[in-house]
Amino acid sequence: MENVKQIRNDELVQAYQTMHQNNTKETQQAVTRQMVCAVFLLPVTPVQKKLPEDFPPKLIKNEKGELFLPLFSDLDQAKLAPPLAQSLIPIDISDAFGYLTDNKEIRGVILNPFSKPNLICARPMVENLAKLWSRIKTAELNGEDPEGAFRPQPQSVKLLVPKEYPDGVTFTLGAGLKAVPDVEKAWMCMVQKSANDNPETRDWMVILQADEPLKGREELFRDIGKTLTPFLGKRGVIFMENNPGLKGLTDQAAPIYERQEEDAL
Repeated sequence: MENVKQIRNDELVQAYQTMHQNNTKETQQAVTRQMVCAVFLLPVTPVQKKLPEDFPPKLIKNEKGELFLPLFSDLDQAKLAPPLAQSLIPIDISDAFGYLTDNKEIRGVILNPFSKPNLICARPMVENLAKLWSRIKTAELNGEDPEGAFRPQPQSVKLLVPKEYPDGVTFTLGAGLKAVPDVEKAWMCMVQKSANDNPETRDWMVILQADEPLKGREELFRDIGKTLTPFLGKRGVIFMENNPGLKGLTDQAAPIYERQEEDAL
């Protein structure tokens, strides 16, 4: 786990301070860029026999009594509220949205709540930032320029789970994922880029539930994707990590792969 003492977000703090002084489209975009790249500090309550990422977050209330998730840009900011600084874990904006998804009463996040100015992001804004974060990670894993994620999205991409997969796909994908011990589950869906596209040319996406990040292992998963070429033809196969933005799909669709106890032997 990243050392909390090493986490700083000076450029983000400067960006939102500038936005408070001069709120323009350009200063808003600067804050957005920093938010989706930042690693924050989240105060949590330790629980025995649980991993830090499973510790419940500490929450704060605003003047109206509404609950918010407090995030800190660095340890010095957290120390402004000693009770909250006792136990901190690093998270990104996608993780933050995950906490909001788990608790519908949380209205959003407040970055550096005990400093003036601070940055308040309501729930819809956090969701949009998490989706942007997801697009950036998808671009990185697919070997594409992540800068494209910041451009306006020309169309709404839909992920469609088929009633059945092409012959050979389930077995071959499962065989490849068995060789990656930390992958627990996988879902597979088609990527519909427009309402009138050709289903025969749609790319496929494999969503992975894994203990380790995909970053740094892109080539490994590209090789697994290539083993599906005999069954999918020239259609691309994109691998990405599961994240809160995909919760609707992964909650409703059955996994195409799920690690069994014998796989770990």
